[in-house]
Amino acid sequence: MARTRPIEPPAAPLTDGAVTLRPRRESDLDAIAAASRDPEIRRWLDDEPMDEQARRTSLARAEEAWRSGTAAPLTIADAVTDEPVGLINLQFRGDAEASVAYGVFPQRRGRGVAPRAVRLLAGWALADLALEQVILETDERNIASIRVAEKCGFHRVGTRVEATGDGAPQTLVVFALGGR
Repeated sequence: MARTRPIEPPAAPLTDGAVTLRPRRESDLDAIAAASRDPEIRRWLDDEPMDEQARRTSLARAEEAWRSGTAAPLTIADAVTDEPVGLINLQFRGDAEASVAYGVFPQRRGRGVAPRAVRLLAGWALADLALEQVILETDERNIASIRVAEKCGFHRVGTRVEATGDGAPQTLVVFALGGR
């Protein structure tokens, strides 16, 4: 059952003092475009690198995701400098469940950004949005994302196989946080 009601961004940015989750801004687009070409991000995502057309429509697409209730796209920013250091997105699967997807920009990897951001987003989703469950799915070879899920208290609930963009099979490890 698809979600049909709009989502409002958090009233104040979500922060733990080290990272902040906030709506995307025009000033984030250079960093997002550069990261979209990063080989490590490209390894795990089927998305194409951001071209000029995608850049021009990026903020409008993010606003539409909020308005339509399909997703909650946010920027992960340094809590002190407000510099964008990654992206995180809550993708709604209905009124009770959503999945989290994220990427940390190369210069900030290995510093605990991803677990901090995932904890903030999952906490907001379960408490403020009253979701019953947050899902995190990752390629079985993506050891860093598996560790993030485990550090954040997600429980492994299974695996599933799906085709990648080029049709090759990919095994995803499925983690869940919350009830159900």
